[in-house]
Amino acid sequence: MKNARLLLQGMLDTLNPAEKRAAQHILEHEQRIGHISVQQLAADTHTSVATVARLAQRAGFSGFRELKLSLLSARVHPEQGAASFEGIHSGMDSTQVIRQLTHWAKQCLEDTALVLCANLVDQAVAALLGAHKTAFFGVGSSSFVAMDASFKWMRLNRWSFAYNDPQVMLLSGVLLEPGDVLVAISYSGETRETLEVASMAKEHGATVISITQVGNNSLHQLADIGLWVTATEAGMKRGDIGSRIAQAHVIDILYMTMISRNFNDAVLQLEETHTMIRQDRRKASQETHAIDRHRSD
Repeated sequence: MKNARLLLQGMLDTLNPAEKRAAQHILEHEQRIGHISVQQLAADTHTSVATVARLAQRAGFSGFRELKLSLLSARVHPEQGAASFEGIHSGMDSTQVIRQLTHWAKQCLEDTALVLCANLVDQAVAALLGAHKTAFFGVGSSSFVAMDASFKWMRLNRWSFAYNDPQVMLLSGVLLEPGDVLVAISYSGETRETLEVASMAKEHGATVISITQVGNNSLHQLADIGLWVTATEAGMKRGDIGSRIAQAHVIDILYMTMISRNFNDAVLQLEETHTMIRQDRRKASQETHAIDRHRSD
């Protein structure tokens, strides 16, 4: 079941004032959520039943009842080892940094798994498997995730590309057509260049898959298929470490699911590309040795 607390916390900055009041009230009174009716919540937060229902649906639930069940389930079956990440501070030795950052990375992955919808992953994989061309785009640290994804797709002999230049990517977005897929990666979901490329690709009939933080952000709304990650990027945690880890994890999930769906052919293709790379490296090494011998002569 989805983790309602994580979803609501991640969505706060994207909600309108009435929805935000309702979400904050739910989080503040989580311990007695089972005794709060939708009518009471609406009255306590000076909103309406429709607002509460809309909030629940934006978080991916059918209604307030399902959202409450998620909160209650989390209390009965709490996540193990859910200690909060303490920021890096002055005087920490390498052992402490290793332990802290490893714990935080693990927490980022586990929290992302809680908000990542399996049905949407299936939809994304179906689109990717049927794609003529797959483009990946992100700005800043998200561009590294996009480049890595394109490399993975190439190893499966799938036509893909990723550019970190917004102008070049915008041009590439114009060339996408129906049957093509754009994977747009932006933690905030509000990166201007990413939104421009996604809008252009969708305008030309391509399927847009987004990877963003939890919430009803602009890129998530624009996408045909929206995948969520969770990662706290604040204070000393900033530097896009958590978001990059979580985004790369989603890419790996899509990649491995694609391999699983077409296992025999995918394994053969991976073995073939691996062999080709090794042969090219061996050939380059031999040529280098030949040049060195010639120079020594």
